[in-house]
Amino acid sequence: MSFSPEISTLIADGAKLYAAQEFEQSADKYAEACQVYNEQAEADNADLLFLYGKTLFQAAVSKSEVFGGSAEQNDDENENEDAKTAKESGMFQFSEDVPLAEEEDDAFEKAAEEENSEEEEEPEGEDQTDFEVAWEILDLARTLFEKQLHDAQKEAPAAETVIPLLKSDTEEPVSPVVTLKKKLSETYDLLGEVSLEAENFKQAALDFEQTLVLRLELYPALSSLVSESHYKLSLALEFCVDDATARARAVEQMELALVSVKARIELSGELDDELVQDLEDRVAELKKDPVAEMEAEKLRIMQGILGEATGEEKPVSSAPVNDLTGMVKKRKAPVNTLEVKKVKK
Repeated sequence: MSFSPEISTLIADGAKLYAAQEFEQSADKYAEACQVYNEQAEADNADLLFLYGKTLFQAAVSKSEVFGGSAEQNDDENENEDAKTAKESGMFQFSEDVPLAEEEDDAFEKAAEEENSEEEEEPEGEDQTDFEVAWEILDLARTLFEKQLHDAQKEAPAAETVIPLLKSDTEEPVSPVVTLKKKLSETYDLLGEVSLEAENFKQAALDFEQTLVLRLELYPALSSLVSESHYKLSLALEFCVDDATARARAVEQMELALVSVKARIELSGELDDELVQDLEDRVAELKKDPVAEMEAEKLRIMQGILGEATGEEKPVSSAPVNDLTGMVKKRKAPVNTLEVKKVKK
């Protein structure tokens, strides 16, 4: 698809910044390209939205790697730890100078005024995270690609019936239907990545399932993209702790990833023992009973506490079990027009 010179320049600038890993600046360029296209065509462009959403995601990942934790949260944790230590030691701390009653009243009034002022300054709603913005932009691209695919299939209903539609990962599609299926698979894959990074595991599993369905149509079973989709789906399912069937499905998907990798190695003759071993280890780990693992972890913690109480050396415990009950973001109804959202700086 051809764009105006202004949009083409913005796309080129965005690509250069993306290659230099200047993701926030790159996202600004793609956001502007989306805005200009919308003004010129009075519609949104799925390809531009995909580029914009992809770059927003990379910017969000980069930011989360730099700012790993909240300073306020760390301060609160330190204060709680100090209070806990004081309580456990049986010591209470008093101020050397006991305030007068008048001073207490003044302090109380001042604190109340500050609290009221803070409440007035609080915004009505919480700002969206960078991951949420990226997900919404990509979801809009998905909606547009699906509509385009639906229209293309109506025009050529008997076309593209031989599965797989492409002979390899690198083959470029020539028909509109296959081209759109490939774009849609890439969009679903990126949506899954965003949800996985944001710990929305149920949503990630849904998106990776759609990715896998499309890629099984597009590519041979031994394709690296197919094995990758099996692996990612397994990873998302592993953490869907509220679904009783998710663990077994995670095992199945990891085994399918292993089968795909072994078939590719056998065909190419290029050995990759490390990858095979990693996948086999993952399968073995997933087959373990998570309840039994949790009980064993509790037992190790109790042994550590009892050992500490009796003055024995505390054993080193394994990594703590993460609480993975994050809120699941539901799909919103498709919107018709784009309100360009820039990454927060």
